[in-house]
Amino acid sequence: MGVSQKLDRLARDISFTQSINLLTISSNKDNHSKTNSILDRFCFEILPRIRHNIECFTLDSLSIDRVLSIGNYSKLHKLTLINFQYEEASRLFIDKSSVIHNFKHQISHLTITFNDNTMVEHTEKLCTNIFITIFTLFTNLTHLHFNLNDNCRFVPTSFIDLPFTIRNTTSIVYLNVSVHNFDDCLCLLDGRLSQLHTFIVQVNYIEDTSIIINNTVKYFKL
Repeated sequence: MGVSQKLDRLARDISFTQSINLLTISSNKDNHSKTNSILDRFCFEILPRIRHNIECFTLDSLSIDRVLSIGNYSKLHKLTLINFQYEEASRLFIDKSSVIHNFKHQISHLTITFNDNTMVEHTEKLCTNIFITIFTLFTNLTHLHFNLNDNCRFVPTSFIDLPFTIRNTTSIVYLNVSVHNFDDCLCLLDGRLSQLHTFIVQVNYIEDTSIIINNTVKYFKL
């Protein structure tokens, strides 16, 4: 059986094409040219045949642009982004020309993990801006796992500055995130995430809170 026939059979087998993980290909950093060659072949020869089946991608910074640039993935709703640098993620989400903006109405499940030991003054601000942009960019996002390095924590107090119409209409039901302290944790539970039913949080410091909690109002579904 020729290669073309095998690819056609693969394209028809939904069990093999619903979820695509390209980390194994991208992880071969010892031979960059070979990795690029394999990725290019996969993107130009295989993805066009199976893209109508794909519901989930697991990608890194090396593969994401060329994979998402291939064209329309009509069933894609889940993205797992692994080992990103903060600057890379900032470009990906904040730059309006980024390919990920083509899927802003499709993605319902997003996981992003960072592998960046950079310690600079604007790192914390970058993390916060990325988080805020994700909320405003993806209109149908329901599940978000925002996995930061230990040296960086998202500061949710900046989230308060979002227009109320944006904050109050978020469809998030699952949130996994890291924050500085318990006050930051409470900032995320003040009513804007009204559909939230699963909240997983890593808190750096737990101390007496300075936030007044209104116990008479049920804001969320935890």
